[in-house]
Amino acid sequence: ASRDSPAIVLFDLCTILTAVRKSGLATLGAKRVDLLTELRTRSQIDCDTLDVTFAKELGPFVGSTSNQADAYLELLLPYRAELLQESLVLARQINGDFPGVPFEELAFEIAASFMVHLSLAIAPHVKETVYVMSNPSLTSISEVVKNASRLVALTSRISPSFPLSRLCIKVAATWEGLQACRQLTSQGIQTLATTVFTMEQAILAGECGCMYISPFLHELKAVFDENYDDGGANLALCLEAQQYYEHYSYSTRVKAAALLSVAEAKGLAGVAAITIPPDLLRTLASTEVLGQDMDELSLFAQSKRSKGSQPIRRTYIDDETSWREAFSKAYDGKGSRLTGEFYVGPLLTNTTKAIDAFKEYQIKGEQLMLEKEKR
Repeated sequence: ASRDSPAIVLFDLCTILTAVRKSGLATLGAKRVDLLTELRTRSQIDCDTLDVTFAKELGPFVGSTSNQADAYLELLLPYRAELLQESLVLARQINGDFPGVPFEELAFEIAASFMVHLSLAIAPHVKETVYVMSNPSLTSISEVVKNASRLVALTSRISPSFPLSRLCIKVAATWEGLQACRQLTSQGIQTLATTVFTMEQAILAGECGCMYISPFLHELKAVFDENYDDGGANLALCLEAQQYYEHYSYSTRVKAAALLSVAEAKGLAGVAAITIPPDLLRTLASTEVLGQDMDELSLFAQSKRSKGSQPIRRTYIDDETSWREAFSKAYDGKGSRLTGEFYVGPLLTNTTKAIDAFKEYQIKGEQLMLEKEKR
């Protein structure tokens, strides 16, 4: 056949295409989009900030979440001075409606509402849920239930038109916190179990009817201190929990938190939801990516292509002893999971350390309210 015959031309074309694929040049004509846009096609994206300007810039988001640290640092900003004063005035007016609640605690709840006041300001820029964290200093089931109920009441008082169906209370994933979530769920109050580092917490949260869990990819110290190395991200827990919920038909959804890098965001593509801090959101918005590349990088996309073993069903909801025993023997969050060593000694887990960090900002917030009240 001549060099120009159809058979030779077709052969040459196939050879070229094969070489292009192998060399990776086939992606040259593919559409590139920013990583934040691509992530939004695969997972629910929530913002981890109380900054209204930022929410306008990169929103709208599906949800908005924050914690005591966010609230305290936001209240230190000069442009929040008026809100802070309004909160002190309202706290004086209604302090008698909440007997036993210290003035400074109530004032901080109003100012931050544990984000009620601040979160309501950002609410127009999110499509669905605003997440408000309960007081991390409270340790009993009854205290957590009362605090969460008060946050709901404050929300209604501050913004009567705000639909409570868009409010979700974040509760630390201790035994007491999760049992409080069980009671709150029965009262129609939506909850999110936060500071989750183990499957034992995830399983109990599902049984207690939490709307979401937030597995932390990193220790909280790694989030606050860029020089602290906690050994790496625990993406596997997010996948394991989501597969468990889907297999056993739990309504609880996984909302990953405390991620620090673009690589971790890519690995999480396909998880039900991700809470992302402002700096990382901006980086994602300026990072280009190919859709097909995400399929190779996502832990969740990879799991769909392989058949894993069926997860073993466990139940803890009415068995505190078994849960505490399992939790104490579980890997210490993602840190010990990497070394394969079981946690021994005092139960100073990653969850405990995270709660302690939030407590510090709770105390700072209350002290701030007292100082402003005395002036």
